[in-house]
Amino acid sequence: MMPPRPLAAVALMLLAASAAAQQRPIFDADDFVDPRQHDRPVFLSRVILGAASNLVDDYRPLGDDAGFLQISNAFYWNRWELDYKHSETRAKDDAPPLVRCGCKPPVYFPTPPPPDATPLPPRPGPRDALQVGFYRQVSGGDAAPPIMLRTRLTATRQHVGTEAQSFNGGETVEHRSGHEQSFGIDADTHFRFRGHDLWGSVVYAYTSRSGTAADRIQQELTYTARPPGLAVGRVLGRATLTVGGVSNRGGTAINVVNPAFEAFFHSHATKANFRAIWSPMALRDGAGWKTSHQVALLIEYVHLWR
Repeated sequence: MMPPRPLAAVALMLLAASAAAQQRPIFDADDFVDPRQHDRPVFLSRVILGAASNLVDDYRPLGDDAGFLQISNAFYWNRWELDYKHSETRAKDDAPPLVRCGCKPPVYFPTPPPPDATPLPPRPGPRDALQVGFYRQVSGGDAAPPIMLRTRLTATRQHVGTEAQSFNGGETVEHRSGHEQSFGIDADTHFRFRGHDLWGSVVYAYTSRSGTAADRIQQELTYTARPPGLAVGRVLGRATLTVGGVSNRGGTAINVVNPAFEAFFHSHATKANFRAIWSPMALRDGAGWKTSHQVALLIEYVHLWR
């Protein structure tokens, strides 16, 4: 078995190489660990703390800045991986209160966006995610070593509480306890084109919100290209490009174009990872294209349990 310190270093390098492969949320770090690096079970814990500007949640711009905390645990055994992640996101709640008139059926103000518009995401709050991944080995060519790719299932759940006030008096007349759930699959891809290795991920996700005043369903199908990273001294740089489509946005063509750029630095003194991410996300709906520039700064601690 690889000694603990080298294994931790390998995990940290793979974190930098694979971060931003998934688009939800921007601070979520990919935790790919090649099964060939260990011959017995491995357990990794991670804490991520930081802040993001112009946060985008599942291709739905929040239009606000937010702070976040994520605690995750990952268990690796043979070619299997099991992850549990709990996230806490907080932002200034300056949205106008939801008002319900006394008419029948009741009408809510502000009214929900039209069916072909980008919906508003739930207000930032706690969210839980469970992931199950399987690593598969494919040929890297006649002279190259085999390549390890991962396919992973993800399920998330977030409570969405809604309170509506009366149109005249301002007192609370309705309280709803809803949820938003998402189920998805992402699969690593690799192929060669004119002598070059092309790496990426195909992602499909189904997200539904129920029990609220603005229930919505959306499906996502995207491809993320992941070119090789670049090292400048002790700073690792990484760029990705995501292209795809999200349903119920006024058409079925491509309506997501999202490059992302990340800088990663590991401090040996503090044993912490420092990451800076810029993610300009262009989204199209019935009103045309709009771009949200996400910027996230975070600090991350990873612990390998022996």
